[in-house]
Amino acid sequence: MLPIGFCLVTFGTSYSDLRRAAQHIDALGFDSIWVWDHYVSWNDPREPVLEGWTTLAALAEATQRVRIGPLVANNSNRHPGRLAKVVATLQEISGGRVELGLGAGGLEHEQTPFGIEQGSPGERVARMEEALQIIPALWSGESVTFAGQYYQLTDAIVSPPPRPHPRLIVGANGPKMAHLAGHYADGLNLQWRRRDQFPLLLAALDAGLAASGRTRTHFDLSLHPDWRDLARDPAHWLVHWQKMGFSRIIPYLTPPFPLDGLSRLAELLQQ
Repeated sequence: MLPIGFCLVTFGTSYSDLRRAAQHIDALGFDSIWVWDHYVSWNDPREPVLEGWTTLAALAEATQRVRIGPLVANNSNRHPGRLAKVVATLQEISGGRVELGLGAGGLEHEQTPFGIEQGSPGERVARMEEALQIIPALWSGESVTFAGQYYQLTDAIVSPPPRPHPRLIVGANGPKMAHLAGHYADGLNLQWRRRDQFPLLLAALDAGLAASGRTRTHFDLSLHPDWRDLARDPAHWLVHWQKMGFSRIIPYLTPPFPLDGLSRLAELLQQ
């Protein structure tokens, strides 16, 4: 059966409730826990929002086994050199359980109030391509000099480097990002609600993999559906998504988090 992780929505919840859900998921033996990287709710700017990386650091201490990461971190929120250092530290705190989900961003309404410049869609993709080269290079622990159009580093070192090397997962809504995932990353995450675009996105992924001399073997192709999509008929949908070629399922959970439903799903998977 496909590995299943869960993305805990960080809007309209408290850390105590989110931690309770994360510990429940960990105890049930699921694959991973993910959180959003948003500063402001798109429902109401005054709705409570937990900052993603702070939350992940706390969850690294609050959980024992489950893998953790952002789904996905917004590349425009942080310089990729600083992000590489954040992830390296979190990898040490968690005992090697971190994965980095990374996307190009694009929600201007939550960036502009904080003085974060978005750039055009093309610029965001170009920044992503540079970030996808910078971050793994820094994780090597060696000195890195990079002269890009958007990012520059001079003899930058991340020490200690993260061990093991965190898996780098790209979130993509368009073919350019899917191609970058295949060329540079360890995985690609797609949203189920955009499934009409899957043929185009998967063709771009395969082209990117071919450009780097790889195939989908050992590549993490994950799907991001609504929890309600899975909960309707878990056995059917898990088989269906596996036949579509996905290697992991990461539904998102909105508060109040369905702890009883998660328990029922775990019981079903054990049968």
